[in-house]
Amino acid sequence: MTVARRAGLATTYQSIKDKDFKDALGENWELVLVAGGDGTVAKIARCLVDRDIAHTIPIAILPVGTANNIARSLGIEGEVADLLSGLSNAKTRYLDVGLAKGPWGERNFLEAVGCGSVAEAIAHSGPKPPKPIRIEMGREALRDFLRKAEAEPFEIDVDGEKFAGEFLLIEALNINLSGPSLPLAFSATPDDQLLDIIFVFARDRRKMMKWLEGTPEETPPPATVLRGRKIQFMWDRAYLRIDDRVYMPPKKPSTVEVMLEKERLMILIPS
Repeated sequence: MTVARRAGLATTYQSIKDKDFKDALGENWELVLVAGGDGTVAKIARCLVDRDIAHTIPIAILPVGTANNIARSLGIEGEVADLLSGLSNAKTRYLDVGLAKGPWGERNFLEAVGCGSVAEAIAHSGPKPPKPIRIEMGREALRDFLRKAEAEPFEIDVDGEKFAGEFLLIEALNINLSGPSLPLAFSATPDDQLLDIIFVFARDRRKMMKWLEGTPEETPPPATVLRGRKIQFMWDRAYLRIDDRVYMPPKKPSTVEVMLEKERLMILIPS
């Protein structure tokens, strides 16, 4: 971490691929500096929440992944050296942490829980292509699955109010960006203690395809949006994803609950 030392930080390196990285997070650090993409950030977050220390140790994110949805949703972008030098005058912002309960048990998430085309596209993604084209290839794969997807009947409970229909996808988002850097929850904020639930009906397939083929960064998607603190639905035939982990359709219908933890992550935003 030569660049970190140049910025005046005394650092100790730890790879998340090492077996003892969870033990390393248990030390009394002044700062956890996470260099990686969304998967790395989420893995660190789950460990901190499990140890009930997420609110006590500030995190600085160096987004060196592909989509970097989590960092970008917080306004963290730029060269690593610039971000490190900006930590001396950094502001603190909180990032909500989601919790999904189902047949897998319990799993924390930062980005989203979803059923339908996004989950299926992730499930069928092959070896990672070169970085410059990963985002476009991810969006192309999503368009392909959305084009062929069959609408699934869902009844979903949002804070006690039920909504039913046949949907091509349902996404409960904690941040505004998801998957291949798509602003599915266009106006979501990462610290409002609310989930943005996105529904795409079968009747909106063509509009959604057109949105994906254009410049989705500029306008909200043609989807129905609800906001809530807790959702519940019966999971049956669709693929389901929690961030980048995908679960195959269950052998029998299963209840899924999605909510936000009380504990939040403390993120440093470089000046």
